[in-house]
Amino acid sequence: MPAHRQHEIKDPVHGFLRLSEAERQLIDSAPVQRLRHIHQLALSFLVYPGATHRRFEHSLGVMHLAGRAFDALVRNQDRFEGALPPPAGLDLGYWRRVLRAAALLHDVGHLPFSHAAEALLPDGLDHEDVSGRLIRSGHLAGPLAALEVDPGDVARLAVGGPSLSAWEAALSSLIVGDAFGADRVDYLLRDAYHSGAVLGTFDAERLLDRLTLLPGAGGALQVGLHIGGLQAAEALLTTRDALYEGLYFHPVRRIYDHHLGQFLQEALGTPLLPEGEAGRFSADLERHLSLSDNEVLTAIRRADRDPALPGHRWARRLLHREHFRLLYRSRQQPGDPAARQVAAQARERFGAEQVVYDPVERRPGQLDFLLLTGGQVGQAREASRLLRDLPPISAEFVYVAPEVEEPARAWLKQRPLDGGGRPG
Repeated sequence: MPAHRQHEIKDPVHGFLRLSEAERQLIDSAPVQRLRHIHQLALSFLVYPGATHRRFEHSLGVMHLAGRAFDALVRNQDRFEGALPPPAGLDLGYWRRVLRAAALLHDVGHLPFSHAAEALLPDGLDHEDVSGRLIRSGHLAGPLAALEVDPGDVARLAVGGPSLSAWEAALSSLIVGDAFGADRVDYLLRDAYHSGAVLGTFDAERLLDRLTLLPGAGGALQVGLHIGGLQAAEALLTTRDALYEGLYFHPVRRIYDHHLGQFLQEALGTPLLPEGEAGRFSADLERHLSLSDNEVLTAIRRADRDPALPGHRWARRLLHREHFRLLYRSRQQPGDPAARQVAAQARERFGAEQVVYDPVERRPGQLDFLLLTGGQVGQAREASRLLRDLPPISAEFVYVAPEVEEPARAWLKQRPLDGGGRPG
């Protein structure tokens, strides 16, 4: 097959995704193909039936968007007054290949069901660490050699880190940046599309088209945005907030993730899931590649049928919708004493095993980036009231087992509430 042959993949979110023959070989590698069997949103399909999409199509989308963003940086150096060119002497074709490969591979370290059970990795590791190790491993050496890129360059852009050059940091931000990284742009559009949790989204084409290189602190090269893309960036943030509220922090989704983690903690390292080690995932790359959602779902079904198997009680809760019920939700800042007090008192009254206290991870409200206006570089928050006033999203949940739901609700009605929370 000719090395210059171009391939096309039709994607429901971005249309046609075009790739080279060498990129197709990288997509066909075992670490990338495994992502076909990792749900993007864990068990969210039990709440939103359409949310069955996988890390595989997300990774393809991130590769596509990162390439579009790179092209905009190169194009816009001559388009916008005040924009900077890439550093002199770079092989831009090489760095474009590196960026697209890094975007494709940034999620190969994800565990079964994505973020739901990342706490069960060995201490000090997260999925980004595993991604970096896989990119540098022999599992991807052949495809990356065919693409004529250095695996070390790919790994640095894929997972970031403190040792990046200014150029590498700028390119890495095109993948993982908070304001307009391709990872965030794709998952917001894709999660909204498949879940239906948000009807309106944002203009990703406009956003990417206005990306440019700008001088940051001390003159260091940074990715910023032309003023013409500010409205699209603001719409991205409102879409993100809506998805956090309606999807990522959905209380039933949260408790299913919790029950999944409880099942895995009992099943990993047993004959049900021998790929793990004593209630945790293994750091071994071979074991990592051999474990996907498929094996976990099979183990859950087996445990459901046999009370003697580890994780049986959690398997039943997952498969028969016997999940814990929301008793109380606080919308205050992290550590709201009302939520903790409700959980502590509920445990005293109904038993510790009947109550789950879930302070969800918060995303920071503050966000800023460089903005190019009339040839002058400033901060986006100076031009955007939405960015200045963006509040953090936080919530804390208290759940009770369905067996004690009715008496727990009756007890909560008699208990005076403080802290701005509300019953579930």
